[in-house]
Amino acid sequence: MATLRERVTAPAHLDLPTAVGGLTFRPATEADLPAVHDVAVESAAVDDPQTHPSPEDFAHRLSTAGLDPARDTVVGTDADGHVHAYAIVIAVPSRDTAARVLLAGSVRPAYRGQGVGRRLLAWQTGRARQHLAALDVDLPGAIDLTAPQGSSALALAARFGLEPVRYWVDMQVVFDPAPARDALPALPDGLVLRPATLDDVERMRIAKNDAFRDHWGSQPMLAPDWHGYLTARKTRLDLSRVVVDEHGDVLAFTVVESDPGAFSARGRSFASLHWVGVVRRARGRGLAPLVLAATLDAVADGGLSAAALDVDSENPSGAVRLYERLGFVAGAVSVTTSTAL
Repeated sequence: MATLRERVTAPAHLDLPTAVGGLTFRPATEADLPAVHDVAVESAAVDDPQTHPSPEDFAHRLSTAGLDPARDTVVGTDADGHVHAYAIVIAVPSRDTAARVLLAGSVRPAYRGQGVGRRLLAWQTGRARQHLAALDVDLPGAIDLTAPQGSSALALAARFGLEPVRYWVDMQVVFDPAPARDALPALPDGLVLRPATLDDVERMRIAKNDAFRDHWGSQPMLAPDWHGYLTARKTRLDLSRVVVDEHGDVLAFTVVESDPGAFSARGRSFASLHWVGVVRRARGRGLAPLVLAATLDAVADGGLSAAALDVDSENPSGAVRLYERLGFVAGAVSVTTSTAL
């Protein structure tokens, strides 16, 4: 395979989008985070009413290793300087089996239908191609955009040649009343199941990278990005669980987040299981249902009324069936669209 530098055509120079719909465009700055969050929240109320984006999510994106806000972000502002649209281009910093560039952004609903989204996505795809064309690696390359099923973002992505490649199902279990649960296997001898702590963060990253190596689109998580997620305010290590062996190595884990600002969108207090994984050498020992059940018990005992997660509908590990056995019910669907390069 030729390298991405040899395969990918990219613009040598990329201008910001030209003015349209009463908006002009410039790179985003950290000072724009509250306004960008406001656009995302207003957009989610229309496109994906059960979600409520967190300000921390945008802070994490802007701190992704290698991201340059001056070149990888754009905001659209009106004559008074108010932000009504944004776009972010995230080159995934680790490239084990593929080089991926993720596109994120939104247009305030009142400013849609005027060509703003088209201008932003054209700029994003050009910038994504620049990222890929700079790589001297003979790996598959892809530009990915994920959005709620049926949203205008997916219709726009299709116009730019991004095709659906993966479907993600929002699943939720409500604890009132607590769902019936099948008998669980015994914890294998020599292993300990306990709450996660800050001392586990790096070993959890090693476990995550191993557990997700065979998951679609997943690349190894770098230490700074992982540490940023696991020390965020909404991350609940006290509700997260790990299974460790006699050496302290993490064999199975969950990472739980809870954002009170999102409770009203879902109509109840809840926790999100952001990551659930079992390292490959420990699979087949019944650790997944054990660590999941312990996590759900912790979430319920912590006074939250539900737990939610997103799962790949084609997950090869049978995760959907496991979640259903623990009482999860499928809900809304998001779609990842992609262009392979």
